[in-house]
Order: sequence, then C-alpha cells, then structure tokens
Amino acid sequence: MRRWPALAVAVLITSASVATAPAATAQGGPPDPVDALKRQFRKEQGVRTSETARVFFGAKSRSAFRISSTVQFGPSGAVAVDLTWRDVPDPGTGTGGEQSGKPASYRVIRVGKDVYYDVAQYPGPVPDGKKWIRRNHAAGMTRYLAPAAGLQPVDVYDPSVLRAVLKRSRSSPVSGGRLYRGTMSHKEMGGVTKGHYVDPFSGLSAKKSKGKISWRLWTGHDGLVTRLVTTDTLGQAKTSVYARTDTRYTGWGCRVVITAPPADEVIEQDDLAGYVPKS
Repeated sequence: MRRWPALAVAVLITSASVATAPAATAQGGPPDPVDALKRQFRKEQGVRTSETARVFFGAKSRSAFRISSTVQFGPSGAVAVDLTWRDVPDPGTGTGGEQSGKPASYRVIRVGKDVYYDVAQYPGPVPDGKKWIRRNHAAGMTRYLAPAAGLQPVDVYDPSVLRAVLKRSRSSPVSGGRLYRGTMSHKEMGGVTKGHYVDPFSGLSAKKSKGKISWRLWTGHDGLVTRLVTTDTLGQAKTSVYARTDTRYTGWGCRVVITAPPADEVIEQDDLAGYVPKS
C-alpha cells in the first residue's frame, strides 16, 4: 500500500518535467534586445556612445564627423543627451576642421524638448556672457544630433524601431553575443518611428526619400546593443551617394544626470536675429 504514494510522486515529477521543458528551452535562447533595452529605462540611468559618420560620393569620403555622447534614460526612454561633435579633416586636403592642430569641437545638450548648442556653432555675433543658444527651430546639425545623440538613421533607443530592425534581420551567434543583419527603406522606417522621421543625411522625410538603410547590429550576452554600423543610401542619384555610421555603446546602466546650462549663460535663438554688438 505504501508503494502507491511513491509512484504517484514519481509520476507527478515526470509530468512536471515534461510540462516545463518548452519554457526551459525558451529561457535558454538568446535574450530579447528589446526587453533588455526597456530594462534600462530607469531614472538617472544611461549609456555612453562613440560614433564616426562619413558621407561618400562614389569611393571618396567628402565629409565626416566624430561624436561622443552620454544619454540619460527615464521611464519613457532617452530623456536627455550631452554630446560633443567635431569634423574629421580630410587627409588629402586638410579640410573639415581647422587649418592646423586638432579640429574644433562643439557641444549640444538636450533636456526633454529643450535643445542647447554652444555659441561657437552660431555664425553671427553673440552678446558677452552668453555661452549657450537655446534652439527654437531647426539649427544646423543640432536638429539631427539632439534626439538620439548621433547621426544614426536607426534609433536604437526607440523600442518600436529596434523591434522592427530585429524582425527584418538575419541573426547569427558571434563571439560575445549575436549579430543581426538587415535592410529597411526610409519609408518603412517612417512607419515604425515615433513622431516625424527625417533622414539625418538627406534631410528628407520618409515619404519623400527613396533611400534605404542596411545595418549590422551586435548585441552582448545580456542582449544590449554594443555596436551598430549602418549604410544609408540617400536616394537614386546617378552617382553613388551614401553615408556610413559606426556607433559603439558602452557603460549601459551607468548613473547619468544631465542638466540644462545655467540660465544666465543662455540666449534664445530668436533673440539673436538682427543682433548687432555695441561698438
């Protein structure tokens, strides 16, 4: 009589093992990069990036930029950025920066919807004591740099965009994680991006652009993005015009607090219209 309880327990254990086998298999698969990203969306938590972007006309690079940044997250995603960018001189001509020495660097800060850029980027005179200009409308490169702290046509901080990229990718295991490869048109990108999508290199909206984006995206063992390399074709011109952007992501989860510049050092962009310094 005592053998029946033991047999019943054995049957229950076997049944439980069979029932939980699929879940264990699913848990043993690669981590979901979208879930990994969302877990980073916490107050005063962020990531650091280093980026190189080049625009090519045929086989020759005509302009290039280097960008380093810190991105601060909140529950909704990237809520603030602090970045420094500079032109990369053309080795053949010496253009793209200062004539000698290290090229000048420029800084951009975004806190929420407010975007500030240093006065060195403004072509006209600025009142004494003012070090920052708050952007009221499109202002040069800051329009494209401020949202995600770079020139990537793929916003990896937008879960909808990242999910669409992964869905359109072929993935394979690599040392340290996984590699995702795929392609998407600007029109498709506009359909999955929150708000109004504008290609950072052509300046065209998703509806008007005929270009496409190809990518190689690496993730680590934790599923977080470690590197993104994109090739962005800028339309159907007779000559081959495209941009290549290479971004590396480090320090996920680091503590980040980005604040606006001191109010007494800031001037509104519109207030500079027609400004003439006193002689």
